[in-house]
Amino acid sequence: MTKFINARLKGKKELCEILVEKGKFKEIDQHIEADGAKITDLNGYLVVPPYVDPHIHLDYVFTSQMEGALNGSGTLFEGIQRWGETKDKIKPEEIKERALKGVIKEVRSGVQFIRTHIDVTDPKLTGLKAMLELREQLKEYVTIQIVAFPQEGMYAYKGGDSLVEEALKMGADCVGAIPHYEFAREFGEKSIHKAVELAVKYDKLIDVHCDETDDTQSRFLELLNALVYSEGIGRKAAASHTCSFGSADNSYAFRMLKQLYKSGINFISCPTENIYLQGRQDTYPKRRGLTRVKELNDAGVNVCFAQDSMSDPLVSSRKR
Repeated sequence: MTKFINARLKGKKELCEILVEKGKFKEIDQHIEADGAKITDLNGYLVVPPYVDPHIHLDYVFTSQMEGALNGSGTLFEGIQRWGETKDKIKPEEIKERALKGVIKEVRSGVQFIRTHIDVTDPKLTGLKAMLELREQLKEYVTIQIVAFPQEGMYAYKGGDSLVEEALKMGADCVGAIPHYEFAREFGEKSIHKAVELAVKYDKLIDVHCDETDDTQSRFLELLNALVYSEGIGRKAAASHTCSFGSADNSYAFRMLKQLYKSGINFISCPTENIYLQGRQDTYPKRRGLTRVKELNDAGVNVCFAQDSMSDPLVSSRKR
């Protein structure tokens, strides 16, 4: 049992004391009687709740040194290609070992809730099986949500939609999609419809890699938002990246802000990755590749920041 004294809490003028017993918070007050407790003085430091990392790929972490993983152009699409060419060489034990290293790094930085996208465009579902085991193994220490993510496309990868559904049956928490990577806009739209359909069918959350491109005509966010609004599940849905929304025409964007607020959909921005990956085809001015964080926040839309990568093929280029 440990009593932390002189702790500063957000919104509190007076310093507080915190009693922790067997790794759990037992009491928070200005003064706590706890005979025999070990005393730790926090000297007025701020105590905050644990952080949340709402978007990372734990099956990819620390794979950048694998043979064939180098992303020569530094673009998102080559990064996906490199991963697709190397992932078959990885064994479940390796995935668990690397993912555990990634989780430990996160937890040591104060993260206790992690949402990880796991590539299910693999008939063996190797990464998913490894992550389901690790989630169970670590459940007393960190909460991990798993997104059934078709990295190579629900329809660009043959049978990808069926693999996503199988992953949900096996225990994945969220339905994923990557509509801008599909072979045609029609297939991208089909993947959004499928993601929402599966979320309703299995009562799952939704987290779509949505419009992670500089193409201002990539408008899958609009469709995703309309569908989750129609189903009344906007607060259970997230649009990750939405880079093209940052480049969209202002008139269109500001009309959409009202629709996004109305549905309650969430946004997850990954600044370090998208500043690095986007704008590769730009001359000048070079776009930063980020979504409209300030405008979304000002409109009352929930926006989160996330890590996304740790030394993987998406960020292993020699160029910038």
